[in-house]
Amino acid sequence: MRGLPEVRPGTSEGCTDLYRSGQVSTDIKLPTKAPAWRPPAIVGTILLVLAIVIWRDVARLPAAQAVGVGPAAGMRLVAGLLLILAIAHGVVVARALIAGRAGGAQPAASIDGQPPAERSNVAALAWALGGLIGMIVVLQVGGGFVIGATLLFAATAKAFGKPVGVRSIGIGLILAVVVYAFFTEALSLSLPAGPLEQLFQA
Repeated sequence: MRGLPEVRPGTSEGCTDLYRSGQVSTDIKLPTKAPAWRPPAIVGTILLVLAIVIWRDVARLPAAQAVGVGPAAGMRLVAGLLLILAIAHGVVVARALIAGRAGGAQPAASIDGQPPAERSNVAALAWALGGLIGMIVVLQVGGGFVIGATLLFAATAKAFGKPVGVRSIGIGLILAVVVYAFFTEALSLSLPAGPLEQLFQA
């Protein structure tokens, strides 16, 4: 018959394939970013666990021989500070959750599909945990409290965006020496000693 378009073999199948390909393309999910509250939640949980462990270990310390501040008071102070930091991280997590439920503006994704803010949070978390692990390793190999605490301070400063240099290392060293002297002299609490601590005792 005239006037009717000629249907070529495979034409209808090609249209069907195009339609199917369009359906498949709608099912492709873009990479989603990790929640912004995850890094502070992890750090806050670690700090809370450390505070609980230190507080429980206070009962094993010897009682003060005289009236005044004993070793247990210093450990309770450290546990209290860790608890305060854990609560502060909890507040950050709560604010992030509230902002997420309110439908706040999402940060633009970078080339690899991960927001720059999220990458910075992951890097900060890595530096903080790396400093803590580094301090534990230094204490285990006999490096002493001062070197370990200085390493932890420099890594924590890097996590907050400060460059690792002479200034951050110097400030960390001074604070570590002050804390070591306070615990050993004022609280009569022995801390892990290393080469630097032996120089002070000599």
